[in-house]
Amino acid sequence: MAVTPKSTLALVARRAKTSVATASKVLNGRPGVSEATRAKVRQAIDDLGYRPSTPRADEPGRAVTRITAIFRDLDATMYCAHILDAMLREARAQDVQVIVRLLGPLSDGDRRRMNRWARSLLGGGCQGAVFITSNLSREQIDACERVGLPLVAVDCDSLLDAGIVSISSNNFNGGYLAVRHLLDLGHRRIGLMIGRQSSAFARERHHGMVAAFRDAGLDVPGELVVQAGFTPQDGLNAGSRLLALDPRPTGIVANCDGSALGILAAAHEAGVEVPGDLSVVGFDGTAQSLWSTPRLTTVAQPLADIGRLTVTTIRQLIDGQMPYSHHVQLAAQLERRESTAPPRSETI
Repeated sequence: MAVTPKSTLALVARRAKTSVATASKVLNGRPGVSEATRAKVRQAIDDLGYRPSTPRADEPGRAVTRITAIFRDLDATMYCAHILDAMLREARAQDVQVIVRLLGPLSDGDRRRMNRWARSLLGGGCQGAVFITSNLSREQIDACERVGLPLVAVDCDSLLDAGIVSISSNNFNGGYLAVRHLLDLGHRRIGLMIGRQSSAFARERHHGMVAAFRDAGLDVPGELVVQAGFTPQDGLNAGSRLLALDPRPTGIVANCDGSALGILAAAHEAGVEVPGDLSVVGFDGTAQSLWSTPRLTTVAQPLADIGRLTVTTIRQLIDGQMPYSHHVQLAAQLERRESTAPPRSETI
């Protein structure tokens, strides 16, 4: 059936004899809806030819799908650049157009204000939104649901029980692999640079690191855990603090490759040899890890796969299809390079 220009989510809800919020849950693939109601809403969507926004034709007879990719920032880490590159490549293959936006500061307001914010994301004919490492509040998620905007979250701070579709690597296992690698090399005094613990993915990485110590029958001294951001400057500051300890750590696990570069710089300033005096492990598997001196051992996330899956998933939601899973976690793996080695015997 041809798309009916006047179709709205309210008409879909009316035809299915349900609320707009319930119809939006079905459209976004969210839980909390019975299969019978879900089937009625899907049938109404098909009958009315509803789409979240009116597709625009760049060529006669061809409708274009447009999505918005929303980042908290793009300068803090190469992680975002890798995700965006993979998304753009997959979008080109699927005839999807991507509009890139930065998520500006927004405090929660009244329902009308939040609805205006959510509707603004539909500008330019966009039919779905992808939030990458953005801190989405419950009010923002609800507002997007009310206006019928499908959402996918990639490594967002939002809690997994919020019900939105999320994609990430297995951060717990990644943190575990990083610490386990240093323990297997013989390190015992290992510094941990962790992200802010209000972040769900940062907490998962931290829990994985601690689990590796516990499996080895070890505790993590509090002075060896430093909370910091994700830039090289953050790594420099955290690395300097850790290397000023007496005794200093023989290994440090960073919260990303960018901060690991800062740790390498801190070691250089302190006259500490890497990996002779200090082993350093990054996280993400970005191009930065290949161009450091020495080349960085890192926990590599499948960034290209995450980007490709993100485009496929948001397109499925736009088309009213249920995702295979609401919370997809892809496997990370350790890439061992020259920044890690067994500790010198006199430092054990």
